[in-house]
Amino acid sequence: MLRYRESMIDALLRRPAGAGEFFADAVRLLCLFSLAAAFLWYGPVDVALFLLVLMGTLISRSLEISRRFDGIYGLTLLTAAWSSVLDLYARVGWWDLPVHFAATGVIAVMAYLLLARLNAVPSPVSVPGAVQRITVPILVLALGLAVSVLWELGEWWGNAFVDESINVGYQDTMGDLAAGGLGALLAGLGLGLASRAPVRPSQTADRPGMQKGTAGRTASAGGAS
Repeated sequence: MLRYRESMIDALLRRPAGAGEFFADAVRLLCLFSLAAAFLWYGPVDVALFLLVLMGTLISRSLEISRRFDGIYGLTLLTAAWSSVLDLYARVGWWDLPVHFAATGVIAVMAYLLLARLNAVPSPVSVPGAVQRITVPILVLALGLAVSVLWELGEWWGNAFVDESINVGYQDTMGDLAAGGLGALLAGLGLGLASRAPVRPSQTADRPGMQKGTAGRTASAGGAS
């Protein structure tokens, strides 16, 4: 565990190299600016929200994953946070569902990759092809449903103790859970497909579940499928 922690800290502190890493770090900078804006012009709840988003993007930087996915993940979290701060969920009735769909999907994949890095779940590139088609999507779906439940609990808490205008009705909750679950399922299927497809060594940095030195194992997994 100590070795993994040290390698994650090294990955967090490394200088960016390549367009993907600069893109992802630019998104992290936007998160930092958003946090500063919340301190200056919004309330403590918004500050806490953007702090969570920034922490999430720092965790993703500590993982050896595709930096393009890292950047998309950060942009999705930032979009969800600003949608809450600017009250877009109330102003645009349908906006809630696509945000739950996209955000739950990327969070579930990132949670899976973090757990795989800690050896709590199988790495996507180490699972045999036939098993991978089932195991990875199911585990990502389970994580996504857990994220959706926590999200809805957060909305309930916000309605009860912060702002009664937050929508927590039965229909809204069920729709959010369904959208989040579907997003997580499709994201899990995408992670499984991306991990199975054989790639050249030069492409390994752009695979969502790829870590350094795993190109050969990925090719083997792709052949097994």
